[in-house]
Amino acid sequence: MAPATRTEAPADEVRRPRPSVRHLAGCAAILLDADGRVTQWGGGAVRLFGRPPEAAMGHDICDLLLRGTRRETVHRALRQVASGVRWCDVLSAECADGRVHDVVFTWEPLAHPGPWGAVMVTAVDASPPLHDGADASARERLALLDELSTHMSATLDPRQAAEDFTAFAVPRVADTATLYVIEGLLRDEEHPERAPDGSMRVRRLALKLGARQTDEVKWHAAFPVDEVVGYSARHPASRCMTANAPVFSSAADLEIDYLDRIIGVLGEPALRYLEMSSFLTVPLTARGMVLGFIALSRFPDRSRFDEHDKALAEDLAVRAAISIDNARLYTRERRTAQALQDNLAPRTLTAPPGLEVAHRYLPASAMRAGGDWYDVIPLSDTRIALVVGDAMGHGAVAAGAMGQLRAAVRALAGTDQPPDAVLRRLDHMAEDMDAIQCATCLYAIVDLATHTCSLACAGHPPPILVSPDGTASVLDLPAGLALGLGDPAFARAFTTTQVPMPPGSTLALYTDGLVESREQDIDTGIATLRRALASPGPTLESTCESIIAALPRQYDDVALLLTRTTS
Repeated sequence: MAPATRTEAPADEVRRPRPSVRHLAGCAAILLDADGRVTQWGGGAVRLFGRPPEAAMGHDICDLLLRGTRRETVHRALRQVASGVRWCDVLSAECADGRVHDVVFTWEPLAHPGPWGAVMVTAVDASPPLHDGADASARERLALLDELSTHMSATLDPRQAAEDFTAFAVPRVADTATLYVIEGLLRDEEHPERAPDGSMRVRRLALKLGARQTDEVKWHAAFPVDEVVGYSARHPASRCMTANAPVFSSAADLEIDYLDRIIGVLGEPALRYLEMSSFLTVPLTARGMVLGFIALSRFPDRSRFDEHDKALAEDLAVRAAISIDNARLYTRERRTAQALQDNLAPRTLTAPPGLEVAHRYLPASAMRAGGDWYDVIPLSDTRIALVVGDAMGHGAVAAGAMGQLRAAVRALAGTDQPPDAVLRRLDHMAEDMDAIQCATCLYAIVDLATHTCSLACAGHPPPILVSPDGTASVLDLPAGLALGLGDPAFARAFTTTQVPMPPGSTLALYTDGLVESREQDIDTGIATLRRALASPGPTLESTCESIIAALPRQYDDVALLLTRTTS
C-alpha cells in the first residue's frame, strides 16, 4: 500500500488520512518504550495480531508486526511523539488470521513519561469487516479509548489517576466502578509476595457510583477509600490477578462481609437485586506486572457483561494501569532522590567565630533532588574551606554523584592542601566515579588571620566579592575545565588565586541555575546578581531572599552560599 500524503493538523496532532470508520474490524492498545520495543501487550493486541504477551514483550514493533520498508516510518513517528506530537498512519501488519492487513496506528505520548517514558499505540484493523457486529464493536472500543485518553488528567498522583478512570467508567461501561491496587505497591516495596494460602491484600483507591446510588455518604462510609482489604484465593479478585485475565462473577462469588456492607446501605431487598446483577473484575497490568484490579458491576435493568464488554474493559484497563504505574514509579524515584538529597547534602552549616553564613537550595522540579551542592568545612580556628559544585543532571543519579563529590571534598579538605591541589585530586577521583559524567566546582579557603581568600575553579561560574564599602566585583579567576573530563593536557591545569577579604566582606558562591535561564543569558544573570549584592539586606538571610526575588524563574537546580567575615 502506498503511503498516504501527510497533511497539517491543528494543535499538537499530526495525522494521515484515515479510512472510513465503517471498515474498522479490530482494536488494540499497545505500549512501547522510546526505542519502539513492546512493554505492554493487552488483550486487544492478542486478539488482533494473534500473538500472546510472552511472544511480544520486549520485541521491536517493526520486527514483530510490520513488513516492508516501514522501519523509518515508525522511527519518525517515535521522534514526533518524543516531542509531544500525536501521529497517525496506515501500515501493513500481520494479523491473527495469518494475513497482512492495513492497520491504522495512532501513536501518542503519555503524560509526564519520565525515565519510564513510553508511547501509547492504538492499532485498528482497517480491512473490510466480516460482519457489521465486528465493525460496531471496534468502532465503540476505539471511540472509548480516545475518550479515555482525553478524560484522564496528566497526573502523577496514583489516586487521582484512579479517580479519573472510575469517573470515566461510570456510566459508560458500568453502574459502579472500584479500583484497587495491591497493598504495598504505592510505598517503597517491590511487588509484595502472595500469602501462603493464596489470598491477596489490596488497597481501595477510588469508588464511583452511578446516578441511582444517591446516598454517596453511606456508600463511602461502607467502602472507604484507602481501606486495605483481604481476598481469599477463590475470590474473583484473586483469581483475576492470579490468571491476569478478566473474570465474570455474580453475587454468589462475593464475600459475606462485602454483601453485608451493601445490604447495610440498600437494605434487605437489595439481596435479590444483587443476585440479578452482573459483575466483571479486570486486572490492572503494566510492564508485565499485575498492579491490582478494577471491579465493575451492572444492575438488572442493564445488559449483563459479555465477551465484548470484557475485551473493552481490558483495553481501557491498559490505559488506567499505565497511568497509575507511571505515577507510582515517579513517586518512588522522587522519594529515593529526596532521601539521597536529605542524607548527602548538609542539613545545617556551622559557621565558626568570625564568619556568617546564609544559604539556599532550590530544586528545579518536584523531584526535589539534583546535583547542586555546597559546604562549609572548618580547617582550623581561623581557616575555613567553602565549596560549591554542580554535577550534571537531576534526580537520583545526580544526587548520588553530588554525594560522592561532597564526601571526596571533605576528605581532601582534611589534608589542608591549597585549592588547586584539592581540585586536581578531586578530578582524579571523579574519573573513577561512574555516576559523574561532568561536574563543575569552586573551592575556596578563607583565612580570618590574614584576611585573605584563596580560590580555584573547575569550570564553575565565577564568585562575586562584596567589599566592606559595598562594591560588588566579579572575581576574574582562571576558569579551568570541569571535573571528570579526563583530559590529561588541560583538565588538571587548575590555578589558585588569592584576593584580600577584610572584615565586613561578603563572598557569594552559586551555581549556574541561579543566573542562567531561558529568559536571560548567564552574563546578564551575573550582572543582576552583582547589583543585588551591592544593595544587601540587613542580614545575610534577607540578602538571600532579595537575590532569589531579583533573578528570573529558575529552570535548573539552584545553590547559593553567602559568607561574610566579621573579624
